[in-house]
Amino acid sequence: MQTLSANRPFLKRPRQTSRCTGSEVEQASPGPAGIVANGFLKQRFLPKYHASVSTPQQAKVEAAYLKSSAHLLDYYGIQTLDVRAFAYPYNILLQQWDISRRLRLKSRYRELQLIETEEQNVVLSLKETINTGSTLYYIPLAPLYKALQDEQNICAKLLLGVCVYLHRKAGVCHYRDSESYVCYLYDIMDNWIEDDKDSMDDGDYKEQRVTLDEMFNIGDKMTGILADENHLLQLRSIMDSYTPISRYEALCAKLANQTLAVWKEHPQANLYQHIVPIDEDDEDDYYGNGKIQVTDYISFIGETSSNVYDTMMNMTNDDFNERSGVQDFEATVSFSEPCGKYKDGLDYEERMIAIIDELCNLITEMP
Repeated sequence: MQTLSANRPFLKRPRQTSRCTGSEVEQASPGPAGIVANGFLKQRFLPKYHASVSTPQQAKVEAAYLKSSAHLLDYYGIQTLDVRAFAYPYNILLQQWDISRRLRLKSRYRELQLIETEEQNVVLSLKETINTGSTLYYIPLAPLYKALQDEQNICAKLLLGVCVYLHRKAGVCHYRDSESYVCYLYDIMDNWIEDDKDSMDDGDYKEQRVTLDEMFNIGDKMTGILADENHLLQLRSIMDSYTPISRYEALCAKLANQTLAVWKEHPQANLYQHIVPIDEDDEDDYYGNGKIQVTDYISFIGETSSNVYDTMMNMTNDDFNERSGVQDFEATVSFSEPCGKYKDGLDYEERMIAIIDELCNLITEMP
């Protein structure tokens, strides 16, 4: 299955280092091994600690920290090192190191923080972030629109229902929304083509003009289609009477079921409930505080296979490489009090990312 080219890293990857050329000299004959420190590699070495003159007072920190860490351990259902035999502050630092190690997750970044509250109490706080892998999630609408012209194409209707959910419920931007980043890219391309018309090859100009006009036309038609929630409401009835035959049909049905399941479990959720807002005081023109915003890397787009698209991706890559960071999905839990058992605060966002990624692939592979 071919991966959609839009789903690619938007930051430049470092090049792989060259391997050293092997020596042509023959390998030396094996000989007896030297002295080995038996069991050395089986030992566990704890991190070192160097005392500091700015170490907080033990009476103020130790008891409050251990109480807060007990809430955290109960919340995640984990056990950590017994640090009672170690003196302050090494006992706290050692436990914090061990907790951070045990809480590591694939595709998630967890940052354990020791903070001081307004009441001057010390508590543990854990910030969890989804790692999107520096990827663009651009959902092409033109192939879907063309497939919808066939009234018998059930797969197109299923994928349309998913798109309507993403737009109406999850909040994914349509590229014809005037404030969306992809709309901005299309407007720039439109201006460039017209400004350079006299210096362009006539064939290139016509090709890019036709592509842009088609994307604008399809985008305008899809605006009303995406706004119609009946396509989403009909998704369940379509699934109840649909029996997939091919592998592709089964994948479309599976994606529709996953979307309905997420909607049922998170009826009020959207993609912006766990992002750090941009400080308006730091904004400058379009780019805000210089971060790549969620609306910049998750969006609908016209198509992903033309010269216009290739140029837009070069623009995006150059733009994003100048940004100061990425606006991620974040959930923070403070352990000043018992918090019960673990609840995945980013479950919705992680499942949405997976749905969008699969949707891009299925639309691109559409027969």
